[in-house]
Amino acid sequence: MNPRSGRLSRAVVVALGLFAVVGLSGCGGTTSVSGKVTHAGKSVVWGSVQLVDSSGQFYQGTIGPDGTYKIDNVPVGSVRIGVMSPKPPEEKPGKGGKTAPGAGGGKGGAQASGGAEDPRAKFLREQGITPDQPLQPPPPGAWFPIPDKYNDPASSGLTGTVTPGKPLDIDIPK
Repeated sequence: MNPRSGRLSRAVVVALGLFAVVGLSGCGGTTSVSGKVTHAGKSVVWGSVQLVDSSGQFYQGTIGPDGTYKIDNVPVGSVRIGVMSPKPPEEKPGKGGKTAPGAGGGKGGAQASGGAEDPRAKFLREQGITPDQPLQPPPPGAWFPIPDKYNDPASSGLTGTVTPGKPLDIDIPK
């Protein structure tokens, strides 16, 4: 046996082993993830989506009035999912208009009915982010409640896989 071929074979085996370890270590990068949130066949029109990656890092996006969301820079791979959709602000009696998001709740947070702060505003404030536009409530009559158990990604039972170029639609069971 040629000594050079033995060294070459070992080098190939080591290189392939290192390549396999790097491939399995989750170096899949990050991507923007988007999708639509539904419950009982209807679009969820208010709230936020939280994703938790395998390292325990949280990512959040706002649900739009058509039920869609987008979250940037999410690691590729498995995620646990939470969806929060608190009751949106209501019209103020005698004022003829809606409670302005950002009114009440202190420090730029919109108040949901009952005095609870909009979780989207709270998350953004905690991250030191000031939105360019105020968070707008959905049209009257469009919002409906979803079960509270889906609020927490750790206990919601909702999971998914973030894949570049593929939507992550979230269908909340009845």
